[in-house]
Amino acid sequence: MAEPESKTALTRLAELDEFDGLTLADVTPPLEKWWFQYPHLLKLNLLLLCGFLAQFTCGFDGSMINGMQSLPEWIEFFGNPKGAALGQLVNAINFGVIASVLVSSQLCEWFGRRRPISVGTFLVVFGSALQGGATTYGMFFAGRFVVGIGTGITAVAAPQIMMECAYPLHRGKIVSLYMTQWVVGYLVAAWTTYGTFQMVGSVWSWRLPSLIQAAPALLQFVLSWFVPESPRWLVYKDRVDEAVRVLAKYHTPDNDTSSRLVRFEMLEIQTTLEAEKIQKASSWKEFFATKGTRKRLSILLFIGYAVQISGLGLTGYYLTKILESIGINDAKTQLLINAYHSLFQLACSITFALLIDRFGRRGLITSGMTTMLVVFVVWTICSALNQERNFEDKSLALAVVAMVFLFQVGYQQLAVASVPYVVETSLFSLRAKTAMIFQFCGYSASLYNGYVNPIALENIGWRYYIFAVAILAVETVFAWWFLPETKGRGLEEIGEVFEDGELVTGAEAIHQQRSAYQENVMETTATKTEASPEVFHGEAKV
Repeated sequence: MAEPESKTALTRLAELDEFDGLTLADVTPPLEKWWFQYPHLLKLNLLLLCGFLAQFTCGFDGSMINGMQSLPEWIEFFGNPKGAALGQLVNAINFGVIASVLVSSQLCEWFGRRRPISVGTFLVVFGSALQGGATTYGMFFAGRFVVGIGTGITAVAAPQIMMECAYPLHRGKIVSLYMTQWVVGYLVAAWTTYGTFQMVGSVWSWRLPSLIQAAPALLQFVLSWFVPESPRWLVYKDRVDEAVRVLAKYHTPDNDTSSRLVRFEMLEIQTTLEAEKIQKASSWKEFFATKGTRKRLSILLFIGYAVQISGLGLTGYYLTKILESIGINDAKTQLLINAYHSLFQLACSITFALLIDRFGRRGLITSGMTTMLVVFVVWTICSALNQERNFEDKSLALAVVAMVFLFQVGYQQLAVASVPYVVETSLFSLRAKTAMIFQFCGYSASLYNGYVNPIALENIGWRYYIFAVAILAVETVFAWWFLPETKGRGLEEIGEVFEDGELVTGAEAIHQQRSAYQENVMETTATKTEASPEVFHGEAKV
């Protein structure tokens, strides 16, 4: 049995020699045509819609509940909810997402990435039906709670399956474009509620938007049964042959398991995951084990909360309250501003998502936070002056509306970069936990926004914006000082940025394994020579 093992070691060493010193970018062939002209990439990206559409539900919900506050039929049906009652309805989905953290990461670690998407999207469809058919306040709340549970599970699994299955040249853009679906959902809900506003006297003015919320989740549910499983999860579960077949089928035009790209991807994945297994980097305590993992955790918590507490809650769920605070009280006008606002959001979101590989993740995050800070300073000043003048200065009201729009120029830079930055900087073995923590941070912050924002806006008005300015100032300084750049690196190669010391990843893992194999082969050869001195002397004579 020793001879076959030696041949295996020599074969592995030859492969390590071939790729030592290279990165994923060096072996990824450029695309000479548009991606949709390649059947294997077209099929892959269409199937990845099962993850890509996950944020649609979140965005749709934010805009829908915002618009419903201007629908007379919804207000009358649920007894004109205000204060805590309104906050409870707004936050029902957040309660559900927070409850989902009890199972979401475990589902992804045990069953892979695609099956949790099936479970999560089924719950979203069921919850939307419950919400749309609600006959009481409690039933409407329960429907939103179930939607939240499904959303939380799906949102943990979705970025992982896209990140780990995407073609290398598409990874950055496809995961950043994932966040544009929040805006698409927001847009669809904004125009839907604007349209159903015309259904005077009909409860379908709010039931219809509630039911439409299920449409993308239903499509995701169907696609989740056909999308490939993450090759990284397959390797981690020692299902190497399946991982090779997935990479060959979706990353090469002719299903070539021997292609240079597939062999390099498999080598980089295997060497990195072997290092993580040796380090036992899958438990919760590993977030604190090394300097690199501690820095990853700091970035995760910072981005997770920054995405929600940087002023988004004011425009995401309480745009109606902001417009009322500057004297814009007409319901139709409010809905129209909300609808145009969603169009502008989408334009900003898509633009910055497509620029992520040019400007980088850190570049967009720092630029976005700086822009939001400047916008909120102007917003606060204009709101203060407008109140002093008894809301009679229309130019100041228009200036505030302009700031609400310009806020998106900054926020969408942060939003589109947040998910790819957080998920790709994570170690594979901690990635499901990372995605779960990210969701928990975002929705626990949303819980705060949902309860505190309406009370603060009602009681202290524009002065509440000073708090947002202070938060943004701290975040901006932290982002410029602490965040490293990760663009241009393969998924396994990003770990090199964090200087883990004990834990090597990517190209460095390949190099270290090559050195270990070379040393092992030399030792094996020396042992055989000592055991067979006559062979040695015979060779010496020759």
